[in-house]
Amino acid sequence: MAFPVPALLPRIEELLQEVQWLDGLIQVTDSERASFVSFSQVDPLIRRLRKRAKGQEVAEKLCMSLLETHGKGGAKPVLVFQGDGSFWLGVIGPSGRNPHRHHAIAHLHRCLSLEG
Repeated sequence: MAFPVPALLPRIEELLQEVQWLDGLIQVTDSERASFVSFSQVDPLIRRLRKRAKGQEVAEKLCMSLLETHGKGGAKPVLVFQGDGSFWLGVIGPSGRNPHRHHAIAHLHRCLSLEG
């Protein structure tokens, strides 16, 4: 299933760049505003999710996504709450076009080559 709010993808990519080294998820609400939820704030979110229809299943999938992406850098789970009460859950990573990311990777390779 495609991402339900394509107009938000550029903002989500910007947000991913800002929080790429932090663990957590991106949440999109009815206001169509993307926000970062840190790992320490996930428990209250999951408790609220479980109270909604089909929320138990989404909460379990969200927990699995968080575990899979934990400590892996830029990719984060994205949870979209839709106006009709439905959810969209996926994982989105930053695009490869970011020059800052390429610079950081190149710097890491230079450091590693100096150690050898």
